[in-house]
Amino acid sequence: MKKVIITGVSTGIGYSSAKILCNAGYKVYGSVRTIEDAERVSTELGENLNPLIFDVTDLPAIRENAKKVQSDLREGEYLAGLINNAGVAMGGPVTLIETDVFRKQFDINFFGLIDVTKEFLPMLGAEKTSKKGGKIINISSISGKRAHPFVAPYTASKFALEAFSDSLRRELLIYGVDVILIEPGPIKTAIWDKVPDIDNNEFIGTDYESSLHRFYSMFIKMGRKGLDADVVGKRIHHILEHRNPKTRYVITPRRFINYTLPGILPDRMFDRLVGKELGLFQK
Repeated sequence: MKKVIITGVSTGIGYSSAKILCNAGYKVYGSVRTIEDAERVSTELGENLNPLIFDVTDLPAIRENAKKVQSDLREGEYLAGLINNAGVAMGGPVTLIETDVFRKQFDINFFGLIDVTKEFLPMLGAEKTSKKGGKIINISSISGKRAHPFVAPYTASKFALEAFSDSLRRELLIYGVDVILIEPGPIKTAIWDKVPDIDNNEFIGTDYESSLHRFYSMFIKMGRKGLDADVVGKRIHHILEHRNPKTRYVITPRRFINYTLPGILPDRMFDRLVGKELGLFQK
C-alpha cells in the first residue's frame, strides 16, 4: 500500500485529494488542526485516512507527528508523496495593511511548508540508502505566476513557493526525489466564504473602497464558478502514478484569459486593463 502525507485535509482541495487517494487504495496521513476535524474526516473517508493533528506553523507539533509516521513505516519503506496543500489567502491594499499580514501569510503558506517538507524529506527517500525517491507536490496558484492587486501577501507567498520548489527540485536530483507544482486558478472551495464582506470591511471609506468592491465582487463570482476541487485531486493521483510527470500543472477555467494572456501581454498594457477594470485611474 502506497502511503502519502497531505496537509490541510479538512476541506477543499486537501479533502478531495485525500478522498480520491483513499478510494484508490493509498494510506493517507492527513493533517488537520482540531480533534473535531480529525474525527470527522476519519469517519467520512474511512480506514485509509490516518489523521495527524498539527498546524503548519507549529514546528514541535510537526516533528511529533513526523515521528508517528516514521514509526508506521517498515524498514526500507518510504512515502510515495508529500502534498503540501495547507494555506490561506490574505490581502488588502499594501498601503493600508500592516506588514504583519505579510508575515502571517508567509508563516503559513511558505515557512510552514518548508518546515513540513524538511521534517518529512527523509521519509520520502532523501538519503543515500534510498533506491527510489517519492514526490513532493506543492499546491501553488496561478497567482504564483500572475500578480493581481489587493492580494499582494498571498501572491508574494506563492511566487516564493514557485522559486523554492524549482530550487529544491534541482537539489534533490541527488536523491531522486521529485518536486512538482500544481497551479490552480479559481476552485470551488470554502476559501471564497472567507472573503471580506464587500459592503462592510475595514477599507470602506478609503481611496480604494470602490475598486475593492469591484475586485471582491469579480473574484467571488469567479471562485464560486470555478472548477471542482476533485479536478485537482485527480491530477495529484495522476502525478503520483506517473513515472515522469511535468514540473508544473496549470489547472484553471478559461485558461487563456486567466493565465496565458496576462503572461504574454506587456506589463504596462496589462496594468491598463486591470486599472480600467477596477477603476484605479484618477479621473
